[in-house]
Order: sequence, then structure tokens, then C-alpha cells
Amino acid sequence: MELLSGYTFHKENSKYPLIPSGDSKLDELLCGGLHRELIYLLYGSKKITNDILHSTAVSFQKRFLDDGLGGRIAYIDATNKFSPYKISTLALSMRLSPSLVLGNILISRAFTWPQMVEILENKLLKIDDIRMVLVSGITKLFGNYERSTFEDLSRAINGIKKVAQKTKSLVVITAPLHEYSYVRVKGGNILSHFAKVLVLINDEDRFTEYRLIQHPYLPNKRVVRWKARKQKVDRSKTLKNTTLDFWFS
Repeated sequence: MELLSGYTFHKENSKYPLIPSGDSKLDELLCGGLHRELIYLLYGSKKITNDILHSTAVSFQKRFLDDGLGGRIAYIDATNKFSPYKISTLALSMRLSPSLVLGNILISRAFTWPQMVEILENKLLKIDDIRMVLVSGITKLFGNYERSTFEDLSRAINGIKKVAQKTKSLVVITAPLHEYSYVRVKGGNILSHFAKVLVLINDEDRFTEYRLIQHPYLPNKRVVRWKARKQKVDRSKTLKNTTLDFWFS
């Protein structure tokens, strides 16, 4: 077995072009975008992580179509939030054909935990010509925290590993936070140790926070997207709150 130095490994990975996620703050956090041969785990805000999967699916296709390459995307959805309308809108904004983009995305929905395990462990390997694997809410359907459930998670993760090794595809996984923690992912160490890159996304009232928890060669850091402050309405000047004296004065 050939042994590579850390520098050689980094240099080899740098040959692949970065894939923009479509989220400017996430790309800033990751110094440009996503590496093809890394496995990413985004956890925290369900809405933000779901939006990132949609924008990444379109950005990825734009990069490969511009380079004259083919390939399909496997999208495993446990949140039931995949939106073809959102994909179409993003495709048009990037001057791509919505029908072409949607045609390259293969959707598989899971409604129970056994279905999710079966898709990731067995069915994913049967799809040819995959260049990206997107898994939305991998542990959302966790029924309990018994030993058998974590064994199922290990089998599902092994299925993703086999696909990643076989196809050299980009893998992006999203997961919710643990019910009793503000920083831990639901799925514990089995899931967090599997991913090479961990990003925690918190959506607060005034800002959205992106925290890089783990990366092979980038330091931990934090970026923030501030939200526009909503202007307060002076209800004393609206007709809805006027009194009779106003109309008869």
C-alpha cells in the first residue's frame, strides 16, 4: 500500500476545481467552495441546510456542464423538502435549462428509518454515473437511541463510503441538531467521525452563524450573515387605528 504525505494528499485534492455551494457565506467559510473528494456534514438550521442542498445541486451541474462533463446527482430526501420549483428558479438564474438540471437529479424519498438505511446501504450502489450524493436529514427519522439504531446508521454510512470510493463523488449530508444540545449533531460520533468536514449552522433572529467545526486542513472559524432589521410601523398614523374624533374633527 502506497503511503502519501499530508502535503501530497492536499496537493492531489487541489487539482479538482472547487464547487460553489451557492451560499456565499458557506463558500467564504470553506475558502471558495466544496472539494470533490471530501465528505461534508452540514447540521443545524433545517431551512438553511435544505436551501444549500438545492443550490449546490445546481452549482455542481453548472460547473460540470461548463467543463463538458456529464454525470448525475443522487438526492436522498428524508425531510420531504425537495422542491423542483426552487431548482428550476436557481437553474434559470445560472442560465441553465431547468429540464436538463432536473433530469440529472435522481430523487429517492425515505419516510421511515428502515427505508433510509435500505436506500443508503443497498440501492445507492446500483446507480451508475453518480458524481454527487446529497442526503437531506440523514438522522431525521431516528426513532430511538438504542444500540440497533446506531448499528443501522453504521450500515448506512458504509453504503455511502462504498459509493464515494467507487465513483469519487462529492458527498454532502445534512442532519438536525441533537434534541438536548446546541452543538452536537443527531447521530453522535458515528456520524460526526464519518464526515471529513463539519459545519454547524445556527439561524438566529438577527443573524445566521456558520461555524467550521472540523476540516482536514482549514482552521476552525466562524462567519456571520446579518439580517436586515425590520422597520417598526408607526400604528398611530394608520387608518386602522384611528378614532371617531379623527373623522369628525
